Amino acid sequence: MGNTSKKASLILAATILGTTAGSFLVVPNVHAAIESNVVKNDINWDTPSAPAAPSQVNARAGSEQVVLTWAPVDNAKSYNVRRYNVMNNTYDSVKANETTVLTTGVTDAVYTDTSVTNGQIYGYVVNAVYGDGQISQLSMPVIATPMEMSGNVKDSIVLQYKSGTTAGTDSNIIQPTFNIMNTSGTPVNLSDIRVRYYFNGGKDLTAKNFSATNVSFGSRNIEPNFVSLEKTYAQADSYIELLFNAEAGIIRAGGETGPMTFTIQKNQSGSSQANDYSYKDTSELTEWNKVAVYYQGDLVWGTEPDLNN
Repeated sequence: MGNTSKKASLILAATILGTTAGSFLVVPNVHAAIESNVVKNDINWDTPSAPAAPSQVNARAGSEQVVLTWAPVDNAKSYNVRRYNVMNNTYDSVKANETTVLTTGVTDAVYTDTSVTNGQIYGYVVNAVYGDGQISQLSMPVIATPMEMSGNVKDSIVLQYKSGTTAGTDSNIIQPTFNIMNTSGTPVNLSDIRVRYYFNGGKDLTAKNFSATNVSFGSRNIEPNFVSLEKTYAQADSYIELLFNAEAGIIRAGGETGPMTFTIQKNQSGSSQANDYSYKDTSELTEWNKVAVYYQGDLVWGTEPDLNN
């Protein structure tokens, strides 16, 4: 596609800088320029002798940090994370292999880059490394722009909650409904938000134990992450963290997500939800501060359980 394709790449990349409604970034970590196939047609990503690249690579920007996640690669021993400067090098830096190796030996499919500056656009690619020394192809690049958190937004995220009506307190089914409200005058990017619900009986659960319904922007745009606590506490041994991808969109100024219902199927029964930290017996949406909401990595709503007791 030659120079025309490269120019299109630059134009699409430049749109990532676009803003509206004050400090709101329209697309802080989208793959628009990549998924258009503009870059894919410019760069020969395929190295026949190398294993396939990591997939589902995603970048989420916070304040002075970017969190990278990807799908675990079977038989991979570790991962290498590389970064390039979109502002200065654009995608030619990837084509010419002018990326900077941020870190090697990453053993989990997640890495947090804290060596970033707010307002700067960063590009990332990931390799898998196998036990026999083979290194996979480069992943498709992802983009993120860390931004300073607005105090206006920080004080304006509200979560409403109600408990499920199809499961009693002594059930292996948890079914909370959340509604996230943005009371500020600035649109909020849903990919900057994470929601944590603390409960018992969550060890060894996976995405197969989770489902979502009644999601206005599509349940496929919600990613569940089950985390087991190192110690078991009276009101929680785990939490589920809900993440939203870039395609989830925004919560407009003064708007809300609308009620979203989540079902968690535990592997054991007989434990009472009444003892779960984040549970409340209510059939009406109400503000509830025992479900925690993070915005750009900072706790902005609710309280975490006291894990020291």
